[in-house]
Amino acid sequence: MRLLDGFRASQVLASAVRLELFDALAAHGPLSVSRCAELLGLRERPAGMLLAACASFGLVERSAAGYGNSPLAARYLVAGRPHYFGDFVRLVEQQQYRSWAELPDVLRADGTAGRVPQAERRFAADEADRDPLFWRGMSSGSAFTAEAVARSYDFSRFRRLLDLGGGQGDFSLELCRSNPGLSATVYDLPSVCGLARERIARDGYAGRIGTRDGDLLTASELPAGHDVMLVSNILHMWDEPGCRAVLGLCLRALEKGGALVVAEAFVDDDGTGPQTAALMSLNMLVHTAGGANRTRREYETWLAEAGFRSVERVGLVVEAPGANGLVVAHK
Repeated sequence: MRLLDGFRASQVLASAVRLELFDALAAHGPLSVSRCAELLGLRERPAGMLLAACASFGLVERSAAGYGNSPLAARYLVAGRPHYFGDFVRLVEQQQYRSWAELPDVLRADGTAGRVPQAERRFAADEADRDPLFWRGMSSGSAFTAEAVARSYDFSRFRRLLDLGGGQGDFSLELCRSNPGLSATVYDLPSVCGLARERIARDGYAGRIGTRDGDLLTASELPAGHDVMLVSNILHMWDEPGCRAVLGLCLRALEKGGALVVAEAFVDDDGTGPQTAALMSLNMLVHTAGGANRTRREYETWLAEAGFRSVERVGLVVEAPGANGLVVAHK
């Protein structure tokens, strides 16, 4: 029953975010059911049902004065706060939920028959500014993962980071904040780099973080002069030949003695989980042509065969939504 109720639980969260319940409670709470219904534009009966469901998940709390946000919701689900996660919730609900209803057909067709996967449509167009929700959602998840990576691996020994497929620069910003001697380059599609430059300038890091337009799948070389490279939540979008080609590009461009850091939600070597990685792998089946979340062992094999001299596994000190560990290869 817990498995079967999963879609109901996710829709409670997504609906509460879309209706801006947590924003209303932050601004006006604690609230009675009737006052909450008024602010959300609902009738009292469904408002009470929604509040009860949110309370059952620990998202809101009830006192004598009415309903208010729990500490969890106050930190992560109120728009404008530093750790706001609502954009990722909106992204999953609006761009992934309906596609997953087709999972049996996708499994039978190996994910490719008769359709162009969502990821290929989005990135082939290179129009990041036309899909702001996707990039806000990616940034919302990346910020947590970047913090976990920064706390789990020592980047202070490096001078220049190449952040491959770096999106709006969340990893570059976090790693430069944590390591004063580090500068960075965000490498991504032209329209994505435009978003990154705006974010980097807004955060005051234009002097330390630059951008470089490019496409990892068509590039013949990567920017040189970097002693550490990061590939986070990118390789799982592509098939094995695509991943191997990117790793080869990284080896050729990386400075001697440098490190390539792969951050992913890795599937266990024995193929039994963990749940987050297994579900993300199925999400790649639904939304990409050949992507999958792989095991650490697979990446270790590819990196060794590409020519990296040593490979190590690094765990994360805290759980992150976009990765459960690192595989670090040295040139």
